[in-house]
Amino acid sequence: MTDVADGRRGLVYLLGATGIAGVAGYVIQAVVPAFIAAEDYVTFSVYWSTVYLIVAAIAGLQQEIARAARPSADATRTRGALARYTAGAVIVVVGLTAASAPAWAAAVFGDAAGGLVPPLLAAVLGYTLVAVLSGVFYGARNWKSVAGMTVLDAALRVVAVVGVVAAGAGIAVVGWAVALPFLLSALVLWLVSGRRSVSAIVLDASGGQLARNSVSTVGAALATGVMISGLPLLLGSLAQGLGPQLLASLILVITLTRAPLVIPLLAMQSYLVVTFRDDPSSARRRTVVWSACLLVVTAVLAVAGTAVGPWVVEVLYGDKYDVPSLVYAAVIASAGFTALLCLSGPAALARGRHVRYVTGWGAASVALLTGLIVLPTTLEGVVIPLMVAPLVGAAVHLTALATPPETAREQD
Repeated sequence: MTDVADGRRGLVYLLGATGIAGVAGYVIQAVVPAFIAAEDYVTFSVYWSTVYLIVAAIAGLQQEIARAARPSADATRTRGALARYTAGAVIVVVGLTAASAPAWAAAVFGDAAGGLVPPLLAAVLGYTLVAVLSGVFYGARNWKSVAGMTVLDAALRVVAVVGVVAAGAGIAVVGWAVALPFLLSALVLWLVSGRRSVSAIVLDASGGQLARNSVSTVGAALATGVMISGLPLLLGSLAQGLGPQLLASLILVITLTRAPLVIPLLAMQSYLVVTFRDDPSSARRRTVVWSACLLVVTAVLAVAGTAVGPWVVEVLYGDKYDVPSLVYAAVIASAGFTALLCLSGPAALARGRHVRYVTGWGAASVALLTGLIVLPTTLEGVVIPLMVAPLVGAAVHLTALATPPETAREQD
């Protein structure tokens, strides 16, 4: 099979898995607010956001392993280096989360902190294993296992979360329902195909270089989390002036309307890195064409969202969650711009531009935080930074494409 055909097959697997995971996520986000009060939904959203903010940062490990791993018949040295890298990552990530939790958990989780920190640590451990193993699958071009990890994790989580919420379980139990699928998915995929995939790759960097590169990719991934998964956490902390009801409504609209644009591009980060890396001569053209298509789709969805969005929310929740129709359009536009950032980032990283990659995401997150802090706490004051911030980061990333592929790696 040619690289092009293999890449297309991988895209089909990945999009299918992402679609299934997206439906599972939608089910969770639609069911939970139907069973709990608005104030409790904010607490759940903040916990979910915290988990996925940290998960998003850990995903930087996956990006670097995917970039560095290439199919090879001799992986004797790779196995040892990868094992040391994984062990070090687990110690650092879990250790930092546990050590820092006393400083922020009570402020973020309130009275539920004692019950939510343990499952949060389990989620951090589990996803670190998921990230490294998924990076190996991408590098080995083992698309079935990439898709299998995504689908299994999502399926386990939707069953667990919906089950415990419908049963009236407390927030701590919900926390474990969110966390445990990471560990279970990593274990199952390791037993099914993990060892074989590790034996089929070679890394293009030493353990030390991987660790240094991971600082950049994790930093960029953390900024990604701030822009996407961590958004409810940020709003819960910086936009409380909206009031509990309006804040809950805005978080729900953001959660439901951004996913169709953002989640597919976010899920394809490692795929895009591998695709751009393996065919650098067409990376610039692909980035421009795909970006244009993305912006057209965004415009269409934003217009449709003004009519369809309020109707869907009213059908599902009555008048419990309500915002003006133009807010739907603005939130969807911000999602399209964030998806553009998810496209420009891999294009820069695939060229070895680690500094430009992290700078773009960092600039976007700083712009978002600055806007939320400086602008008035109104719907307009929240939505404007959501729209502007990703454009700032994408502009930084796209400057990396101005350098020819053969010299880009030398300049970073």
